[in-house]
Amino acid sequence: MHTKEDKYIRFIRLYCKLFSWRVTKPIAKTLYWLNRLVFSCDIPCSVKIGKNLHLPHFGLGVVVHPRTIIGNNVKIYQQVTIGVRKPGISSTISIGNDVILGAGCKILGCGEMSIGNNVKVGANSVVLHSVPDNVTVTGIPAKIVEK
Repeated sequence: MHTKEDKYIRFIRLYCKLFSWRVTKPIAKTLYWLNRLVFSCDIPCSVKIGKNLHLPHFGLGVVVHPRTIIGNNVKIYQQVTIGVRKPGISSTISIGNDVILGAGCKILGCGEMSIGNNVKVGANSVVLHSVPDNVTVTGIPAKIVEK
């Protein structure tokens, strides 16, 4: 039995998949805008999403940079922003496997940036640099508080 959240994640995967096919790009963009309107969730069609993405509260207020790669078993709480600090600079942000992004946290990259595997980012933290594996970061700017 699938929960409403599982169906919501499948909806996001659907429009991302449709976007990769040239013929169905207009349909994908329509579904993307519908998602943005209903849930205030901005996950662009170009984002690469791993298995078992978990968006409690249907991703309410989540904003993700178009060149983001999200790993497996990632949980993104409400009001999270994954973006760039300097527009115009080519940036790719990679989120590892088994990552938890707390409510309201900001991941702001500049160039290539990665959040390692098994990382927890505290609520309302601001991450400005890459984070190694197996740590917890909190604060503004985020610092490692637990290994």
